[in-house]
Amino acid sequence: MKRAATVLGLVILFLSPALELARPHLPVPMSFVGGVAAPAGPQVLVVGIPGLRWSDVNERDTPALVRLAAEGASGVLSVRTAAPIDCPADGWLTLGAGNRVRSTGRHSGGCPATFPPPTSLPAQVRANESRREGAVPGLLSDTVRAHGHCIQGGGPGARLAAAGSDGSVQGVADDGANVTSLASATCAVVLVQGTAVGSEARASGAAAADALVDRVDELRPQGSTLLVVGVSEAPGDTGAHVHVALAVGPDFPAASLTSASSRRPPYVQLVDIAPTVLSLLGVDAPDDMVGEPWRTSGPARSLTALRDEERKTDGQRDVTVPFFVVLVGVQLVAGGLALLLRRWRAVELVALAGTTAVGASYLANLLPWWRVDPPLLAMLGVTAVVTAAFTVICLLGKGLLARAGIACGLTAGVIVVDLLTGAHLQMSSVAGYSPVVAGRFAGLGNVAFGVLAAAALLAAASTRSATVAALTALVVVVDGAPMWGSDVGGVLALVPAYALLVLMLAGRKVNVARLAVAAAAGAAVVSAFGIVDHARPPDAQTHLGRFVGQVMDGEAGAVLRRKAEANLSLLFHSPVTALLPVVVAFLLVLFLRPPAVLRAAFERSPAWRAGLLAVLAASGLGFLLNDSGAAVPALAIVVALPATLAVLARHARGSAGAG
Repeated sequence: MKRAATVLGLVILFLSPALELARPHLPVPMSFVGGVAAPAGPQVLVVGIPGLRWSDVNERDTPALVRLAAEGASGVLSVRTAAPIDCPADGWLTLGAGNRVRSTGRHSGGCPATFPPPTSLPAQVRANESRREGAVPGLLSDTVRAHGHCIQGGGPGARLAAAGSDGSVQGVADDGANVTSLASATCAVVLVQGTAVGSEARASGAAAADALVDRVDELRPQGSTLLVVGVSEAPGDTGAHVHVALAVGPDFPAASLTSASSRRPPYVQLVDIAPTVLSLLGVDAPDDMVGEPWRTSGPARSLTALRDEERKTDGQRDVTVPFFVVLVGVQLVAGGLALLLRRWRAVELVALAGTTAVGASYLANLLPWWRVDPPLLAMLGVTAVVTAAFTVICLLGKGLLARAGIACGLTAGVIVVDLLTGAHLQMSSVAGYSPVVAGRFAGLGNVAFGVLAAAALLAAASTRSATVAALTALVVVVDGAPMWGSDVGGVLALVPAYALLVLMLAGRKVNVARLAVAAAAGAAVVSAFGIVDHARPPDAQTHLGRFVGQVMDGEAGAVLRRKAEANLSLLFHSPVTALLPVVVAFLLVLFLRPPAVLRAAFERSPAWRAGLLAVLAASGLGFLLNDSGAAVPALAIVVALPATLAVLARHARGSAGAG
């Protein structure tokens, strides 16, 4: 074996000049591990640049990044950590854990420019072990070392990410300035920290980052992989953004980046980087890493398209809260004025528009409203046009519940069709999911589930026929199927709620036994979806299939505990969310002891009362069964309240149509 290795080394020695003519890469030192020749130099180099966004990348200031984006795979990076603001220390620790970390210290008024020392890792581990994320700072280094490799970091943040959970570091002390020594290090994994690209002098900061990346790329060994990431926000930043993700190497041809954690090109996450590094070394990621390895999918996006994704994300961040303030404010002012004047037709029109407005907001994403300045006016304008069209369609209904039922059906239909066609309207929509929040990138999120549950249940209640069964099957399948909604908590909440609705519409007695059967049916449906998903390849699985694996490994309890903690933390995150239980309690009292006008409408059409009870059941279960589940009842109320007001206005007008 030694003789064969010697011959192989001589062959490489004679051939290496011809192989190295193209570029001045350093040769890769060789060592023998288990009798097999393996590179002793860097196999994976990660350059982390706080604050680097695609809007910073252009031919003039960052020619190296433009070149690498054309040569390799590019994506949009979500840097979500466990901190309120994703500061550089949080970003580097998250990179080194493969899970969301919050650095010890305060995060108020922007990000500090300083880093805790690597010796703080044991304290970082203790501080994060009780958090719902279950992150283990230093896990990347621990895993790399456990498999006989070395990991080194240049710069205080990079050395923090390269430190083991016990605070130990490998390689010589390096402040990151000596790029030549880093790129030619003997460690298999090298992390390099670049100068932050802050809010001031962004062009010069991006140019400095580009020069660093260009030098690392020039010096790295042939066959190695270079990852360039905007690892966090920059010191002083207070807003959340998406950042640059680049991968250049044998496994990353020109294409779009994605991962099993996002399931949507070109989006990847910061928590994916540690599993990606391990995958490139041929090492399996530990269970405490929640990310998934980067891979390529589809053609590469142009720089213009990547900048547009960033701008769309910024637009959603800026318009979401104002959108709902305007939506609720218009309904309160216009509807309240019409109520005072007892203009029931106007009340009905305002209520129908309010019911369909959220559904219309999804369709607004068919047009690039985020490219218009100011984006809020563009978003409101497009939504208003679609809402007006939906309201006209609703007026075709003749019965007491018909118009409100059509409004709910249109809203539910938009979401169902969107899920069946890839959920493209969910991304960066005001009632969908946000890349900076990183709760979901595909399927059905909690916000949209609240809208879908309320709209679908009330639409089914308005039919009072066998159509209910068809709607039940369609919505549950679309919500739970891995390739569409992949929503565990949604199915567990929807099936009992639909069972309650069907029993009440059929005049059957509702008792604990029947509700228990309905709950068991929901669990059975979820289990079936999960087992099917778990049978797929790991990189194709959704969280449904991964949860089945967690159940089999005995880790499901910790996952459920973290979901419950996430619910409580979100519920008391602000005074607005803390008031949600009060609002729900008020609505429950209003439902159980309705005023005269509402009681009369219920008596005339008990189907709507059954639908509202089903919505309450789905909202309560959705809150309990989902992390960040407080969004479920909140959005259900946004749909159910105006729909019910439309029914009351229709009743007050003395409609003689069938209920």
